[in-house]
Parts: sequence; structure tokens; C-alpha cells
Amino acid sequence: MILIAILFLYTAILSFISYQQICFLKQEKQKKAEILDENDYKKAANIAIENEKFKFFSNLYSFFINTIWLSFGFYFLKNFIIQENSRFENTLFLLIFLIIISIANLPVSFYEHFVKDKAHGFSNMTLKIFIQDNIKSILLTIIFGFLIIYALLFCYDFFKSLWWIAAFIFSFFVILLINIIYPTLIAPIFNKIQKLEDENLQNKISSLMQKCGFNANGIYVMDASKRDKRLNAYFGGLFKNKRVVLFDTLLKALNERELLAVLGHELGHFVHKDIIKNLFSSAFMMLLLFFIFAHLPKILYTQTHLDNISAGVFALLLIFGNVFSFIISPLINFLSRKNEFAADLHGAKVTNKEDMKNALMALARENKAFIKTSKIYSFFYLSHPSIYDRIKALS
Repeated sequence: MILIAILFLYTAILSFISYQQICFLKQEKQKKAEILDENDYKKAANIAIENEKFKFFSNLYSFFINTIWLSFGFYFLKNFIIQENSRFENTLFLLIFLIIISIANLPVSFYEHFVKDKAHGFSNMTLKIFIQDNIKSILLTIIFGFLIIYALLFCYDFFKSLWWIAAFIFSFFVILLINIIYPTLIAPIFNKIQKLEDENLQNKISSLMQKCGFNANGIYVMDASKRDKRLNAYFGGLFKNKRVVLFDTLLKALNERELLAVLGHELGHFVHKDIIKNLFSSAFMMLLLFFIFAHLPKILYTQTHLDNISAGVFALLLIFGNVFSFIISPLINFLSRKNEFAADLHGAKVTNKEDMKNALMALARENKAFIKTSKIYSFFYLSHPSIYDRIKALS
């Protein structure tokens, strides 16, 4: 009951924030349009309201699913899987738990892609791609999830009371490895990624990267449009495995100057060492998370039928990790927003301030993103400042 009460309070707070955001959006929608034209302004507000309603019901659905697990789900799964309490059985327990969670989230994901996003012209998702993506995700969970879970349970069994330190060190190196192999091994499983063919643009991007001291292992284009029409780009990988990946939607929607401004922004994160800072701040949060769950009262495991099994602490961590993240999110988001403002200024510096502003306006227009957000919503959720605040800062 203690843990369910915590989940209820968490869900209630999320619901209150969504309610406040919806009220804010309805008020702003009635005001004179800024940055976007009148039609796009109101359309973006309506989409933001619908997205918030979707988030509200998604949070309620998650509360319902997690309550089932805490009430009797773990009890039935434990009795079905755990016989000798071996490390293999505990690994299987957590793996089946993750797979069931993935399957339980399919209706929400299906509605998001095929109803909500289709209605607003975002989604290009087909049923075939949807099924393929989920099968690939489940297979990756089974293969890599089994290995990672087994290693974490080894840390728990072998290092006893200091398991949380060993688990943290192992998890940190796993995250590093994933960042290194993601652009070359993981991303191509889901998307076709090929080198940028436009030599003129390639030379200009290379020149911009050299100006910032960034060495990349190639400039690539990803066929993001087969799933979604939203615009994006990212710098993937670490060390010598770094590469620039542009969404094909970005190439179609932005002109060359705006595109270079966006990349100038991303390079700002490299110049300011934000990637390294984020990596180590994430490591600190992960260490704190392991420490907290290593010292929970035993009664919490007894109440949820997770006592006397190694998998118990990791099962609770998977359910309550989001609660922990939410508690520290205001600080993390505050620092992230500062980094985003600084990256915008860097993009304006290495290209042109007007190009940076035009690129932000194009991103808002093409992504149909509302340019403003309420203070409480920004405080808890936004890792990026609103488009309105970013353009205002540049001005």
C-alpha cells in the first residue's frame, strides 16, 4: 500500500501539471499569434492540448499497470518462474517482466502512431513497420537484456551489501558501449542510413565542423520519413566513432543556411562539452538511484511479494525509476535549458543569428510545435526552452 500510495501521488502530480498546461494552452490560443501565422499558431495549440490529454491518459494507464504488478502481478510471476531461486530464474523473471511491460504498452503506442499522429499528419507509420519495429525491440531485449540482467544479478549475489557500487560501474560501462556502437550497429537495425550525397552541402558541413574542432566519421542521412514527418538531427557515437546523422525530413524542410545553423547549435554542445557533462551527471544520478534502492526497507519487498529473490530490487527499480527521475528533473532540466541557450548562441555565432532564428521558426512550423509553455510544465518537463524563449534570447 505504501508503494501504491507513492505511485498514486506521483500520477496525481503529473495529472495536475497536465491540467495546468492545458489551461495555459487554451488561454494562449486566444491571444494574438506570434512567430507563427494565425492558422499555424492555433493549430499548434490544439495539437499541444491533444498531446497533453494523451499524456494524461497514458500516465493513468501506467499507474493501472504498475498497480497490478505491485498488488498481485509479481506474486503470480514469482510463483510461475522461481522454483530454486537460481540466478537464471531471477534473470528470466526480470526478462519476462520487461517483455510483458512492452506488450502492455502496445495499445498506447498503436494509438499514438495510428490515431493521434496520423490525424495531424505527422505519422507515416505502416502496420508492417510497426510490427517489425516491435519484434526487433523485443528480440534486442531478449538477447541483450538477458546478458545485462544476468550480469547485474551477478553483482547483487557476489558483492553482497556493496552490490550497488558494482552494478553502477557495470551499468556505466554498458551505457558507454551503447553510445559507441549505437550509430553503426543499433540504428541501422531500424533505419536505412547512408552517406550524404550532396557534395556541396557535405563540404560546408565539414568546414563548419573543422571550425569547431569536431572530427566526425562521416555525414549521414537517415530515412526518418518512413515513420514520421518531424525534423531532427543528431551527433551520434563517441571517440573515433562519432558521426553526423541528418533526418531526411530536415533536408527537405530547411534551406542550406538554416540547416547549417541547426548543426552549429549541435556543435555548440560539443564545444561546451555538454555531452561529457550529461554523461557524468547521468552517471551520478544512476549511482544515487542504485544507492537508494539498495537501502529500501525490507517491508516494501514483502508487501510486493519480491522478498527473498535477487530480482526484487531491480523489479522495483524498473517501476519507480521514473518517480526518482521526476523528483530530480527540475535541476537536470534547468541545467539542460541553460546548455540549449548557450548552444543557440554558438549556432548564431558560427553561422548567422537570423539563420538560427529562422531555423527555430521552421522547426516550430514543420513540427507543429506550440511556441510557449507554462512555467510549471517547463520546470518539470522541458529539457529545451520553448521556441519563444529561444528566439527571444537570440534577439
